[in-house]
Amino acid sequence: MIRADSNKTYYKVMEYLVEEIRLNRIKRGDKLPTERELAEALEVSRAAIRESYKILSIVGLIENRPGSGTYIKDEFDEWPEGPMAIVIKLTDATTDDVLEFRKMIEVEISTLAAERITEAEIEKLKECYGEMLNAEGEVEKSKLDKRFHYLIAKASKNSIILNAYNAMAPMIQLFTYNIRHTVLENESKDILETLHRDIYEAIISRDREKARNSMKIHMDMINKYYQ
Repeated sequence: MIRADSNKTYYKVMEYLVEEIRLNRIKRGDKLPTERELAEALEVSRAAIRESYKILSIVGLIENRPGSGTYIKDEFDEWPEGPMAIVIKLTDATTDDVLEFRKMIEVEISTLAAERITEAEIEKLKECYGEMLNAEGEVEKSKLDKRFHYLIAKASKNSIILNAYNAMAPMIQLFTYNIRHTVLENESKDILETLHRDIYEAIISRDREKARNSMKIHMDMINKYYQ
């Protein structure tokens, strides 16, 4: 049974599923229980199961097959980011570990990107930023949020940093989805748009200091909601 002692019950469901994979009780390609079955087994709400399945689908760990059900993905070998989501769990990384790493790497990435971004990359970032402003629904916005930060990471032109960022991408995406919900529960949606706008404008104008400071403010706000 999972204790529903906070509004993060769905996060505990995700941790449970990842642990089942780690212990090889759930294998690649296995069909997962239905929402009702898992909710009854864990004694949580179906809404918590539904939310956990949604986020695990976003980060690429599971997939829904219409007319068949929900399955653990069976092509991890072809999906370079996938195993890291489990590796992080294997090393008992905490939320603080992930957030500290993300702040450290994102601030440096934004600084390098402001210096090294090409015109072609600026166009891609502009396109992504425009799509973020017009996106509807948190699933789509979360995906674009991830792409926005990935494009900045790629523009840093540092292969080691980019590989480290890619390795953490599934967990970062999970936190992105969760954080967006938390921020929107406590702040105006304008705050996220403002933070992304400041980062975007700093990078396309090649302002290193503004890019660094804007990203630091963004990361500090994220960390605030996990303290």
